[in-house]
Formats: sequence, structure tokens, C-alpha cells
Amino acid sequence: MGIFDKVTEKIQQTKNDIRPKFLSVSEEELKKLLIQGESLVSTITQAVATSAKTVILTNLRIIVYDHGMLSSSFKDYYFRDMKDARFDMTVLSGGTITINADKGNNAGAVTITDLPLQESKRFYSRLQEIEREWWEKKRDLELEEKRAAAGGTQISMANTPQNTNSQTPSTGNDVESKLLKLKGLFDKGLIDESDYKDRKSQLLAQL
Repeated sequence: MGIFDKVTEKIQQTKNDIRPKFLSVSEEELKKLLIQGESLVSTITQAVATSAKTVILTNLRIIVYDHGMLSSSFKDYYFRDMKDARFDMTVLSGGTITINADKGNNAGAVTITDLPLQESKRFYSRLQEIEREWWEKKRDLELEEKRAAAGGTQISMANTPQNTNSQTPSTGNDVESKLLKLKGLFDKGLIDESDYKDRKSQLLAQL
């Protein structure tokens, strides 16, 4: 091990020693945060002496728990609303994770510095795995929306002979099918509750 590596290791060890683990979110608090269908993947706490942030990774979102001296707050960033997440590291600051969300209640960028170096590498690796899964889910959602839009356009065949025995799908059955697909998207976390209710109302209005 070279001198640079020894210095890096010493700095990170010192930061880990002062990390206030008692400020990280408790298991009981975590359980209150999770919603139906959500599971905890990993957590990591800043290696600072006071007002440490804890980053909570689930299969649906990233939650940043900001524990201040007088008050605490939670901000969540759903993967469905995220543009990307980046990871950087330096000797002095350790690991740094930046989350970019282009939608949702907390749209914008948030940066969490001073994360334990080795832990933050493992944490970000897990984050990337979930992010890749959501890229595929969002791509499927976009395709589903395009198919639904294309299905709403009907071409009139004015002079085409009609077979009196043929049956056309009823509007009710078509709407019911779309409602089932919509519920599936909501259950998978691909759309939020507000979007689900709006689209549901639009479909029901077609009956």
C-alpha cells in the first residue's frame, strides 16, 4: 500500500469514527416510511459529526432523511421520476451521490457528500441495478402509452362490405381492459396515485 492509499484510508477511518450512527433513521421509522409493495434495499449515513443525512434505498425510491439539530425531514425521489443518479469520490469528501429528478414533488438535483467511501461504492452499485430496472419499466410504459394512443385512432372504411355476423368489441369491454392495464401500471409503481385517478376518471367517462 502506497503513501497516498494510507492517507486516504486514514482520512476515511477518521470520518467513519466520528459518524453519528445514533442519528441514522431507526428500523421502526423506516417501516413507517415504506408503502405497500415497497422493500428496503440499503441505507447509508454521512460521516460527519452533526446533522448527518441518511440515504435510504428501496425498490421504488431514494429517501433522504435530514436529521437537523432542531427538526428532521424526509424527501423522496421515486425512480419513475428520476432522470439519473451520479457518483463521485475524493480523498477528503469520500463518496458523493447526486440525484437528478425531472418530475415529482422534489424535482431538481440533490447532492449528498461525505459518505463513507467503501460503503458508498456498494450503495451506488445497488442503486444502479434498480435504476436499470426502472429504465426498462419506463420504456415499457412509454410503449404502452403509444400503443394506447394508436388504438384510439380508427380508420373509417366507408365502402367496405360489412359482414352482419361479425362482432365488434363493445366499448364497455374495451374500457374495462384499459382499466385493468391502468391498475397494473399503478400497482407496479409506474404511475402515481394522482395520475392513476385522473386516467381512471377519463376512462370511466367513456362508458
